[in-house]
Amino acid sequence: MGARITGDIIESYLTCKLKAHLKLAGNQGIRSDYEGFLLQTRREVRQQAIGKILSKTSRDDVASNIPFTAASLRAGSSYVLDTILEDDPLSVSFDGLKKVDGPSGLGDFHYVPMLFHEANAVGKAQRLLLELLGWILSRSQGRLPAYGIVWHGRECKVTKVRLNPDTQRSERLLRELKEMASPGLPPSLILNNHCPVCEFRQRCHDQAVQEDNISLLRGIGDKEIRKLNRKGIFTIAQLSCIFRLRKRGKRVKRQNQPHYFALQASAIRDKKIYVLKPPPIPSSPVRIYLDIEGNSERTFVYLLGMIVDDRGNETRYSLWADRPEEEELIFQQMLEIISRYEDFRLIHFGSYEAAFFRRMKKTFTGHPTLTKLTERSINILPTIYSHIYFPLHSNGLKAIGSYLGCTWSDPDASGLKSIILRSKWETLHDENLKQELVRYNLEDCMALKRVAELVYKIGEGLTEEKSQPEIALEGHVIGRAEDINTVSSRQKYGKSSFVIPDFEHINSCAYFDYQREKVFLRAGGSVRKARSRRKERRRRVRVNRTITVRSNKCPLCGGSEIVRAAGPAHTKLAYDLKLTESGINRQVIACTCVLHQCNECQKRFLPSRYKRRAKHFHNLKSWAMYQHVAHRISFKRLQEIFSECFGLHVHYEEIHNFKQIMALYYQKTYKQILSNLLTGNLIHADETNVNFQIGKGYIWVLANMKNVVYVYRPNRDGDWLQELLSGFTGVLVSDFFSAYDSIPCEQQKCLVHLIRDMNHDLLCSPYDQEYKSLVSQFGVLLRGIIDTIDRYGLRRFHLHKHEVDVDRFYLKLNGQSFKSELASEYWQRLVKYREKLFLFLRHDNVPWNNNNAEHAFRPFANYRNTSDGMMTDTGLRDYLVLLSIYQTCKYRGISFLRFLVSQERDLNGFHDSGRMRTPKLSLQVYAEGFSSFARNQESKTSQIIYPNG
Repeated sequence: MGARITGDIIESYLTCKLKAHLKLAGNQGIRSDYEGFLLQTRREVRQQAIGKILSKTSRDDVASNIPFTAASLRAGSSYVLDTILEDDPLSVSFDGLKKVDGPSGLGDFHYVPMLFHEANAVGKAQRLLLELLGWILSRSQGRLPAYGIVWHGRECKVTKVRLNPDTQRSERLLRELKEMASPGLPPSLILNNHCPVCEFRQRCHDQAVQEDNISLLRGIGDKEIRKLNRKGIFTIAQLSCIFRLRKRGKRVKRQNQPHYFALQASAIRDKKIYVLKPPPIPSSPVRIYLDIEGNSERTFVYLLGMIVDDRGNETRYSLWADRPEEEELIFQQMLEIISRYEDFRLIHFGSYEAAFFRRMKKTFTGHPTLTKLTERSINILPTIYSHIYFPLHSNGLKAIGSYLGCTWSDPDASGLKSIILRSKWETLHDENLKQELVRYNLEDCMALKRVAELVYKIGEGLTEEKSQPEIALEGHVIGRAEDINTVSSRQKYGKSSFVIPDFEHINSCAYFDYQREKVFLRAGGSVRKARSRRKERRRRVRVNRTITVRSNKCPLCGGSEIVRAAGPAHTKLAYDLKLTESGINRQVIACTCVLHQCNECQKRFLPSRYKRRAKHFHNLKSWAMYQHVAHRISFKRLQEIFSECFGLHVHYEEIHNFKQIMALYYQKTYKQILSNLLTGNLIHADETNVNFQIGKGYIWVLANMKNVVYVYRPNRDGDWLQELLSGFTGVLVSDFFSAYDSIPCEQQKCLVHLIRDMNHDLLCSPYDQEYKSLVSQFGVLLRGIIDTIDRYGLRRFHLHKHEVDVDRFYLKLNGQSFKSELASEYWQRLVKYREKLFLFLRHDNVPWNNNNAEHAFRPFANYRNTSDGMMTDTGLRDYLVLLSIYQTCKYRGISFLRFLVSQERDLNGFHDSGRMRTPKLSLQVYAEGFSSFARNQESKTSQIIYPNG
């Protein structure tokens, strides 16, 4: 007879697969004190819960210790406690069942599962256990319960947990447990947060040390470990060989550093402390080192330990609370102690202290010392985690303190043990237990002081010794992380760092600009001539056309008796380009005006049209924006082109204003394109990120075969897209980003995205035969569909026949059970998106991929390569308006330049004749869109009279 799968084994499996395997094999370990404490707490919760149930329900209506069968459940007791399901190989005990209304195989009622648990909050393991118990229960009562109940915490709180109606996860879990019960290879060893409590902790730790297992590094997740394993990296020594410090970009605004596990592995290998950069910790003459202790539920703090270092004078404090009501009292005492010091820094280790301060803020609102305390408190753990890498597997205070020579009176001292000691003290009120806790807390404060002092010294030492690759502090070798990088044979450009200061000075004198301006210039010759030519004055340009501006109406009184006042004429120059089929000519327009006088009010004035005239006309701005958007020429390069090719001095900041003016002018066109998309029957959607000078944002693209629209959003939240597409009745083609799933329209997921993901994971896991088989079968299915598309196109008449192949594919895989986690994940993904993966089989002209949106992103991606980190959100919005029009013109086969020059804003009605057509001349004002200049063949001087002044 095989091993029985009990509730204890199921709980073990949810926390650690190896633990479940060892228990199924009949192994027993040494139960830790804390695990015994948790079991005792669970028994207490159980007794409280049963007491509450019996206080509300008659004892005759509560069944206990009955067999778990459909017949016994039909009796209809309100509660069923301690019932055991015996179904080989299962032997699962239910803590309790509660009767609720709703038809089932038992009658007009059914049961929901209950759990008694010691934790103060319901976690993922409890939810999974409830789902499994609910699925097992459904097989007897004929109905899956909608929720489960958890009685938890010392206060015995009741929490309803909604159960997932999809039973595939529960079925897979039970199937894996049954396979584990049969002889086979044990699961791979991965240490996790449950290890300090587990009875097999020493066995697993010894095995991990022997294997040099990566999971010895605390904080590295299962996902990261599996990713490394797929690359063939299984040990810390192997991990240490792949560290390469990435150079942070100059435009990156994020200040916090990532944590490199490979660098931590390198520190262990080299037995050296590595530093990414000197840790930024503000100093002060008074440093207060704080460590606090709380109860098991973390609901109140009972011990505050402090060491105050006032310029070398050390004072220690231990503030104790017997009851939760005294928590505020000891905090008040702490504030009184801290208020004695003006310039101080409070240093703690971890986020527990910061959370405690936030909780106390609600009680001590507006307390000046508390405000100052929160401003001057420093959590030193993130600084260590991001900047300093000790040759240790853990960044815990005990590990670092022990490495630096700190000792504890109790060699097994830990936070878990302090919880047990506090629990015993609450029962016995033994003074020895209290003193042991106080001593342990002060020893933690001493360790914190030792760690913080070293961190300060590291920051000061590396700042002073910038040229030294390594320094020695208190017997520890401290190196710089950048020195680990291997030297590449490729030439690297940038500033070199020299060990010898003389070399630094010599190198600074060898730069091109320095030598050209300081050395070669003195020798005369070509360099001096080039410098003098560069300083030549700008030449005056010849005027092509003169426009005289007059007004026949007074802007002040509205009178019409306008005469010319005495005085010289006023002249301003405007610039434009004349675009023809054979080339581009510069146009200089002289706008002249004389002073006007009104005979009715005797006021003198200049026409407002003259004062507001545009310096640059529409053709010039159109050509500049065409070069910038279509060819990605920067504004500074355009300034040079205007100067070299046309003899015009157009500053790059003026060109930047062109973008804003043109974007405003073509807002109507932008909205028209968006309206065309929303009223169509197909939309491709995609998104990408962009970095600004400050912060970052996201660019979304919506496209079909004729229209493209780019939209800027400050975040990746897709609620705006749901609102925008609320009336869309066509098909949305997108990738697998979850924001698209809730949009109320038919959707086709991009199959290219899916096969790329499959191919990437297949390359990373070449020996996963189950996954390879799944991918191969999916490839055969998709290959047949694509062959039909290549032959007949996207026609439903030919494609809907493949729905039989799709059904056959899913039916074949439905009966398979996957041991491979990767294969199981992809199978769930295929099942989840089944209708959205093959929607194109039931429609005409619906693509099976999202390359239309991806192609639309290419011009923006090229623009981002040169402008990322230098843009502002306002400038980007203007650019996206013009880019949307450019891409739409490109999709429709229209010349973007000819559309701009025509001054048309109706893209649907624009007819591209293939010839450059420009409208007639009109004086253009700065706030309006600008016309192109057309030469008047009869006269070079035009008169424009504006009745409105």
